[in-house]
Amino acid sequence: MFSKKQISDLKDTLEMMDFSGEDINVELKNLMTYIKSLPEKITLYRILKADSKEDIDTEELGSHYSPNKKDLLFSHSYVTGIGDNTFLVTVIADKSQVDFFQTIHNNILYPNEQEVTLKNKGKGVEIKSIKKIKVV
Repeated sequence: MFSKKQISDLKDTLEMMDFSGEDINVELKNLMTYIKSLPEKITLYRILKADSKEDIDTEELGSHYSPNKKDLLFSHSYVTGIGDNTFLVTVIADKSQVDFFQTIHNNILYPNEQEVTLKNKGKGVEIKSIKKIKVV
């Protein structure tokens, strides 16, 4: 699944995040298991700022998503984009659209986000909905 260089880079990132020794291997194995367990079609969520729904680039929605809508809405304060309104974007992506290396790397750096990173800025995802929401 990954080259020796990528495995080495992931281990270096885990070490940078204060993992050591056998803990690095255990955490890497857990993250690999997470990636392999993703369904062939996965529903993902992203929060975007825009002035209007029409201002959202639906061809390139972005790379960073969460598989957990509730966690994203209640604990994720980072919002992408510029504008007066906030939108919850729901997409369905094929597992082949997932950037496995970046997903694991981002989960090491930001373990509470449970991020799934897509290739090509999300090009080709199926947009299920784009709903205006209020952020508290």
